[in-house]
Amino acid sequence: MEKDFVIDLPTTAELWAYGWFRCIVTLAVGVILSIALKFLFRPLDNRLPRQVGQLLKKAVLAVLWMFIIVHALRAVGVDLISVLGAAGVAGIAIGFAAQTVLSNFISGIFIMSERSIRLGDFISAGGLSGSVESVNLLSVTLRQADNSTVRIPCETLVKEPVINVTGDSLRRCDFDLGVDYNCDLEHVRSVLLKVIEEQPLLATTPAPAVLFQGFGDSALDLHIGAWCRTEDYHKARFDFGKAILAAFAREGINIPFPIRTVLKGEE
Repeated sequence: MEKDFVIDLPTTAELWAYGWFRCIVTLAVGVILSIALKFLFRPLDNRLPRQVGQLLKKAVLAVLWMFIIVHALRAVGVDLISVLGAAGVAGIAIGFAAQTVLSNFISGIFIMSERSIRLGDFISAGGLSGSVESVNLLSVTLRQADNSTVRIPCETLVKEPVINVTGDSLRRCDFDLGVDYNCDLEHVRSVLLKVIEEQPLLATTPAPAVLFQGFGDSALDLHIGAWCRTEDYHKARFDFGKAILAAFAREGINIPFPIRTVLKGEE
């Protein structure tokens, strides 16, 4: 007697449930791999510049999640060919709107290749200033003095001048001031140089500058500059200004107030 073999095919509901199970498992694997990659990239943090390490980490994670999402969608029966076809039609319209994004992307590559802006630098650009929090392909994020963050497109940083305040290990403390016309300029200069020598945060190499600017309306205008370490700038500048006032008071050097002469015509 011949036996009939009956094959139980899975129902639509079972296939649908199995597909979602595979989708959830795929996403869970993606989360685990993402965490593992972050640990694997830690040894590279000390070998590569910080912005390069961050960019490489983001690129690897982006590629990883692209594959994860593709497999997750296939698991639930999403027709990727149809989706990509619709995306191709929409891409023509999106392409015109993506010109700014492409410009920022290219500008970001230039910024990273030049390495003129690094994480932690304090920069001023486009009327904004702050400490660099992140350098990405499309934008640079700054943390301002009030602890707020601002995002500046890379295109702006390429087109406009950028002042990197902390780009060097040394920075100069500058003052513009005026002294009384009765003062001996050589004596004033020697007093200022002595003040610079006595300040522990100021350096004598490179040489400080005490320059005569011109004859002002009420005073002889001078420009003073002395070098210090960048991280000591604000304290060094404050102590320098305080020491100048104390030395001028001790030596009898006067910083005059502006004088105005008002002539009143006859009525």
